Amino acid sequence: MEKKAGIYIHIPFCESRCIYCGFYSTTHNTLQHRYTDALLKEMELRRNELGNNYSIDTIYIGGGTPTTLLPHQIRKLLDTVGEAFGYEGLAEFTVEAGRPDSITREKLMAIREYPVTRISVNPQTMNQETLDIIGRRHTVEQTKEAFHLARELGYDNINMDLIVGLPGEDIHMVERTLEQVRELAPDSIT
Repeated sequence: MEKKAGIYIHIPFCESRCIYCGFYSTTHNTLQHRYTDALLKEMELRRNELGNNYSIDTIYIGGGTPTTLLPHQIRKLLDTVGEAFGYEGLAEFTVEAGRPDSITREKLMAIREYPVTRISVNPQTMNQETLDIIGRRHTVEQTKEAFHLARELGYDNINMDLIVGLPGEDIHMVERTLEQVRELAPDSIT
C-alpha cells in the first residue's frame, strides 16, 4: 500500500524579527545563497529516502518569509521541488508569501510559473500601531497592495494569517482588522 506524505520546506529569512514569532528565522539574508544550495541537496537526499514507497500529496513552503528569496532563487527552489518530489497528484501546494513588504510583482510572477494552488499574504493585524509594536516593518497599505497585486496576477486562492491577542489590541481593533480583511475577500483566513 502506497503511503502519502506532506513536505514542509522552511525558508528561515525575514527582513526583521517579529516579537511573537516562535519559528526559527534570521535577518542575516546574506546566507540565502548558501542555505538554498544546502536545501536543494537535502531535497535530493529526502527523495531518495522516501523512494517509491510514498506519494507526496501536499507541499508547504513556509518560514520565516519565503518571498525574501529573489525571483531566480524562488525558481531554483521550485524547480528542485518539482525534480525531487514531482507535482503530480498534489492536493495542495502552498507558498507562504508572508510579509507584504517582501512581495513583489516579479516574485509573484515567478511563483505563478509553478502549480502552486495557494499563497498566503499575512498581515497578522490591520492596525498600524500594532504592526509597529510587534516589529513588522510593513504598513497596512502594503498588505492591501500585495493582496490586490496577487489578485491582478491571477491568484485565486489567497490565505491571510491573523493573530488575535497581539500586544495592546482590544476587541475594537480586532473588529477593525476583520472588517478590512473582509473587504479584501481572501479565500481563507488562518
